[in-house]
Amino acid sequence: MSLSAGELEKGLKKKERGSELPPEESDWPEDVVTFDSKTDPSNPKNWSLRRKGMATMLFGMTTMCSTFASSVFSPAVGYVSAEYGTSSEVAILGISLFIAGYIPGPVIWAPVSEIYGRRISVVLPMTIFICLTAGTATAENLQTIMITRFFAGVMASAPVTTVGGGLADMFDQKERGTAVVFYSLAVVAGPTLGPVIGGAVSESYLGWRWTMYLTVILTSAVILADLFFLKETFAPALLTSKARRLRIRTGRWALHSRQEEQEFTLQMFLQKNLVRPLEMIAFEPMVTLITVYNSFAYGILYLLFAAVPIIYEEHRGWSTLVGSLPFLATLLGTILAAGINILYSQRYFAPYIEAHGSAPPERRLPPMMLGSITFPIGFFLLGWTSDPSIHWLPSIIGLVFIGMSFLLIFQAGINYLIDAYTKYSASAVAANTFMRSIFAAALPLVAQPLFNNLGVQWACTLLGCIAALLAAVPFAFYAMGERLRGMSRMAVTPD
Repeated sequence: MSLSAGELEKGLKKKERGSELPPEESDWPEDVVTFDSKTDPSNPKNWSLRRKGMATMLFGMTTMCSTFASSVFSPAVGYVSAEYGTSSEVAILGISLFIAGYIPGPVIWAPVSEIYGRRISVVLPMTIFICLTAGTATAENLQTIMITRFFAGVMASAPVTTVGGGLADMFDQKERGTAVVFYSLAVVAGPTLGPVIGGAVSESYLGWRWTMYLTVILTSAVILADLFFLKETFAPALLTSKARRLRIRTGRWALHSRQEEQEFTLQMFLQKNLVRPLEMIAFEPMVTLITVYNSFAYGILYLLFAAVPIIYEEHRGWSTLVGSLPFLATLLGTILAAGINILYSQRYFAPYIEAHGSAPPERRLPPMMLGSITFPIGFFLLGWTSDPSIHWLPSIIGLVFIGMSFLLIFQAGINYLIDAYTKYSASAVAANTFMRSIFAAALPLVAQPLFNNLGVQWACTLLGCIAALLAAVPFAFYAMGERLRGMSRMAVTPD
């Protein structure tokens, strides 16, 4: 059987175009481009574990640079106040304004990531962040420091806002718990290592400005790795790119992705990322209480940046470098929490899904329940063993408990909101991000008057009592969450 000249020419043209040609027209209903099959390797859900791990690591490192920058400034507060002749309360605005920059993050970067994808919505703002941080390092007055710190925070909020969506792009419900553990650990490592490294740099001959130069160098290296190795994870953005390539290669200009059918307006994004999150905080009890609890735990992490120097440098007379070492206890606590979360996910949560097909959101809460018990214990231990006449070890153990509790509460809270509000999870997480950024920006400003007026013992007792009151939240939702979801307009309803 021989081929005609026309058939041969047609076959050669098809070969030249490559393998990424659409099937017969009947296989593309309404000319909508999709993945080739359920097992299409270009779908991030079907990536190999190695490729998913690489993306998770790069997402985590990029976010770590953001959170590292938020705290590395804390040991520089005293040096900045001395150099510019201002009070430490004013200088600490360098931390609070940076975190305040996180507040508009969901409104700005969530829409960008849903139109253009996760990769560009992380790499581009973090590149601008590098330039702004270099501006802080070379600032000649206090105003420049504050302005560049605020806008650097706005840019640094991009990975904090969008990376959670990137993980959801790759991992299903069963896998996501373990992935989020490793990501959360990288995120928490930033603010806990920042004061230690910042203290060493500030106290050395390099001076406080090198805390910013070091941030520039570290972030530049990570962004360079992102440019070479981080692949896009957002399926609609991938399909839009695929449709664009197919239109050019085939001349079939009707081919398009589902995303290209949608009209993106400012009103729509404000509704999803600002109006609806505020509505959920106001009218969804689960969002309200989980967000308040998460925000308190997150804010405590930043309150410690001002409280730890008071406890160990002012009261015990430790140097800036040695006085920053207790932050390593907080990091140790988060590592222990990560181990607990992985153990729970692999031993209890994943087997439950295998046995029942899915898990109710309340199955995410046991780690938070444990953290809610150890959280007030950590405060009481830190406060009532902080006197210089008592050995430093018990107070350090208190910081371990606080760090462990923070991650147990924070991660379980985010997972619970995602599972309880699947359709509206982006808005629920945006509400959480918005509120916790307010807490994190405000609590460092409260720390000095709180600890100086009440004393370390009673300040920690007050915080411990608040933590004890909030401890009821996970237990209440574990018992009544199913009933509350049944009453909600937005939550996943029980079967």
